[in-house]
Amino acid sequence: MVLALLGSSFQAGAAQILFQSSPTESTTATVSRNEPNLFKVDGRKIRRIHGTEGMFTVTPEQDTGVAWLKPTTDKPLMSIFITDDNGQHYKLLLKVEDIPAETIIIRGSKGHVRKVGNINNEPRNEEMLSAILALHDGEGDPKSELVPLWKGVKFELVRTLDLRDLRGEAYLLTNTSDRQVVMDERDLYRDGVQAVSIEKLVLEAGDSTAVFVLSEGE
Repeated sequence: MVLALLGSSFQAGAAQILFQSSPTESTTATVSRNEPNLFKVDGRKIRRIHGTEGMFTVTPEQDTGVAWLKPTTDKPLMSIFITDDNGQHYKLLLKVEDIPAETIIIRGSKGHVRKVGNINNEPRNEEMLSAILALHDGEGDPKSELVPLWKGVKFELVRTLDLRDLRGEAYLLTNTSDRQVVMDERDLYRDGVQAVSIEKLVLEAGDSTAVFVLSEGE
């Protein structure tokens, strides 16, 4: 995973403004493939950015708390998590295109009220992100179980992780067809699922990707 420590506020002009308050759903933005893109969380400091290693580089601005992100992949889509200094997480699906540099401003959804003081906003979000990172790092009990999904893909449960009130599952998804497969994390939601994270959303024939699913614990 890419982990960037960042450090305050920044005044921006025209920008893509994203409203989001939950890490379980992706908000979509478009970024430049060839130039650094400016990311800012409105009213907060960006603390770190997570994503699949090798997909992008991050240059933090310690004095402003914004970050410059430049894709290093030829893939058209990628996912990232941004964490602000209040412990709030934002999950973004980035469309990578051959366009000039973009400015991305993230705001809490309309009607969302932040907690103040030393209490983190939505502490369960921190628990879910920590569980996904633990699965990514190989924690949990090894499994080997094929799970029916849909024609043209192989979906294998490879690891589980049981926490206090969450169950984490790590899968290996392989494109067994002769065509490109474009994944959408919403396709894997079902009753009880709290979060889904897919490392590679676009799979060529024969490609594989890790998939992490968090559900309500028993």
